[in-house]
Amino acid sequence: MTEYRVLSSADATKRDVDIFVELVRSGGAVDEYFIRLGVNRPGAKIIFAESDGRAIGVAALKIPSDKYRSGLESRIKAGHPLAHEDYPYELGYVSVLPDHGKRGIGRKLVDNVLELAEGKGVFATTSNPAMKNGILQQVGFLQVGNVWINDRNETLYLLVRCAQKK
Repeated sequence: MTEYRVLSSADATKRDVDIFVELVRSGGAVDEYFIRLGVNRPGAKIIFAESDGRAIGVAALKIPSDKYRSGLESRIKAGHPLAHEDYPYELGYVSVLPDHGKRGIGRKLVDNVLELAEGKGVFATTSNPAMKNGILQQVGFLQVGNVWINDRNETLYLLVRCAQKK
């Protein structure tokens, strides 16, 4: 059975962060420096999917910096406004070990992040077609802005989920 555990950046131990980073890096999409920077920002929350006491998936509710946000808003990237009051949070670092894929774990991690966002607007960037065309669309994200190429020659997309009325 898969269990889900949520930690604030302040409550995560070095070991928790190391495990989180390793799982995200196993997906190959983000450099370790940026993962650590993102999960250690005040207010960030990290979610672990665990089976038999072993982390098999992770995700995070991030508090993006103004510099990161304005970079995404630039014309060389998405070119779409991401006002803090509209999108205070970013969904990020969703990663599930390949041998645990296709079991709904990624979707459940995303659901946990959205629950932590408490109905406020959330944005996400991804190069992963399964995230862009699957999970994120299923939970109400829409692709906006321009598509851009990163330094790894990956095509990136910006998706937003507007605040949800309660």
